[in-house]
Amino acid sequence: MITQNPPSQHPGKPPKTKAVMSDRRYDIDWLRSLAFILLIFYHIAQFYVFDWNWHIKSAYQSEFLQNIMLLVNQWRMPLIFLISGTALALVEARTTTRALLKTRFVRIFMPLVIGMYLIVPPQLYFELIQKEGFSGDYFRFFRFYIDADTTMYPDHQHGPLGLLTWNHLWYLAYLWHYTLIYLVLKPLLTRINFTRINKVSPPALVLIPVSLFIFYGLVIEPLYPSTNALVDDWYNHALYFTVFLLGYMLAKSPAIWQSIIHYRKTWLILAIFNYLLVIIRYNRALGFDIDYLNGSLLTQVAIQFIWCANKVFWLLAIIGFAGAYLNKKHPLLAYMNQAVLPWYILHQTLIIIFAACLAKFALGPVLEPLLLILMTFAGCFIGYEVIKRFTLTRFIFGLKVNNQVHGSALSSPVTAAEKNALN
Repeated sequence: MITQNPPSQHPGKPPKTKAVMSDRRYDIDWLRSLAFILLIFYHIAQFYVFDWNWHIKSAYQSEFLQNIMLLVNQWRMPLIFLISGTALALVEARTTTRALLKTRFVRIFMPLVIGMYLIVPPQLYFELIQKEGFSGDYFRFFRFYIDADTTMYPDHQHGPLGLLTWNHLWYLAYLWHYTLIYLVLKPLLTRINFTRINKVSPPALVLIPVSLFIFYGLVIEPLYPSTNALVDDWYNHALYFTVFLLGYMLAKSPAIWQSIIHYRKTWLILAIFNYLLVIIRYNRALGFDIDYLNGSLLTQVAIQFIWCANKVFWLLAIIGFAGAYLNKKHPLLAYMNQAVLPWYILHQTLIIIFAACLAKFALGPVLEPLLLILMTFAGCFIGYEVIKRFTLTRFIFGLKVNNQVHGSALSSPVTAAEKNALN
């Protein structure tokens, strides 16, 4: 399992306006689609960023690229889990527990399991070629990949499953398990008095999650650092499930959503300022060359605050601007709503296959990444166009199998995220 994180581093009330949580939540669909498109660019950049571990690496690596990736690294996955919790809250009143469980099993769990056998293996194949000097063909590799008792490449094995892995599909595994936990907690969640939560002040919108994230960073992360392996990934669970629940509560709290939208420019200014602090700290510049591990508790809290506040400010800014400008339908959104899951499942395997092929031609640090971007997006587009036309492939990639999707997905008074309960 490859973790895709950078090295560890350690005003008045808004005016009363109409609640934003209407029956149509196009901004949630936009955010979901754009977040996964951003994820594609991020994983392409992982091939080129210097000194960050990934499955394979380019000969053309950039240290400066670290600073650009840090702009999104802190909030890209929390945003996806927040959207997931929000969409779940929106669908809650329109589905039963049994229906939700069935939908998630067919469209989340099954694509995860099938993907581990059909989609993910080429990633490890090319990783072993580059990192371990493996010289066998793909079929030889696949035989020991699916053998849970294999002794091949123990450094790449994951517990009782041997080499079998989910790599980038870890999000589906986490979403499936968070759904199960939600169903257990649902009787308690439905008893929450959201009228009182709606009265939370703008400063509290920052201080509450930042305080939680600082606590997780100080207490849980040193013992259980990020692995994306589910069973021992307690820091990530604390972070992502908290954000998942915050997204759920946000959907139930229209006044808070309106407040976030109202202060969106403030959040953006604070996010940009905090990002500069992150860059200064990460590069040990301007006197920020502080030893985190051996520093005082106050020093560790201060450094954690920089990173955690950066995460929260960007989330608030993104939600705010999306609510203000993206809560509208568009013909492109109908396509993106349906394509986002197949694109997500396909993209990293396509990136690694195309990157390994392009690396043979020594195309240089400009042409190679440009071609990789074009080939990846073209591959996702063509792949989805094929996938959506056949019942079997629709099932494999988490699409509805009882109908072919034609026309707009936006004609319903609820979002695609609500109808599909994908996120």
